[in-house]
Amino acid sequence: MLKLSIITINYNNAEGLEKTIQSVVAQTFINYEFIIIDGNSTDNSKQIIEKYHHKITSWVSEPDTGIYNAMNKGILKATGKYCLFLNSGDYLVNENIIDKIFNTSPIEDIIYGELIFDFKNNNQVLKKLPSILTLTYLFYDNIWHPASFIKRNLFNKCLYKENYEIAADYDFFFNAIIIKMVKTKYLPFPITVYETSGLSSKPDNFEKIKLERQTIHQSYLDRETIIYLKAIVRFYNKPFFKWLINKTLLIKTVKYFLKKNPQ
Repeated sequence: MLKLSIITINYNNAEGLEKTIQSVVAQTFINYEFIIIDGNSTDNSKQIIEKYHHKITSWVSEPDTGIYNAMNKGILKATGKYCLFLNSGDYLVNENIIDKIFNTSPIEDIIYGELIFDFKNNNQVLKKLPSILTLTYLFYDNIWHPASFIKRNLFNKCLYKENYEIAADYDFFFNAIIIKMVKTKYLPFPITVYETSGLSSKPDNFEKIKLERQTIHQSYLDRETIIYLKAIVRFYNKPFFKWLINKTLLIKTVKYFLKKNPQ
């Protein structure tokens, strides 16, 4: 079986698409398939695909109803053990990065790493993620698609929910990691350079993201849990709140051992 399916979606981003393709075909790792889903672009995207057609396993150029509809098309074509969504404009950090990850024969359901955000004008910022993904963390943040390898069988029962315009990947990760408690592995190094011109990076869409995430929280969590998590997120970085949490945990620990070992 192929170890990896790299899925690239594109719409009218010929320059970014070629950059993505070049970073994929340069990989020293060869046990992968490369799938491109183009949304019937009107620029030179199809010419770029045809230029590299001998390096592409499967591609289609046709209208779609949004980014998650395009991603789902890619998933349905995929045959690899893992899927990596590397959208047009994003590129892998170097030609050895996939080899570095898969030469260890990972077994976890979701493998995720760090991402370099490209803000143009030679302004790139490396952003890291926690090695343990808790409910509190995923309540207010997310892991990154271009730096995540997802076992394809996780999509067997549920593809991305296309009723979400921007947050379907957040819904997927929240459900898989928090609700279903799949196994994850953190990679403490950058995997991909992310082009910050996508839907989720535009300030005009921040409110939509917030509203979609609220809907997702309500679909998985009860009202009391949501209130509790909002309080933690609001006060977590305040010194007094951290002290209070630590003191509470200490008291609980002491009480536990006194109960287990009565004098």
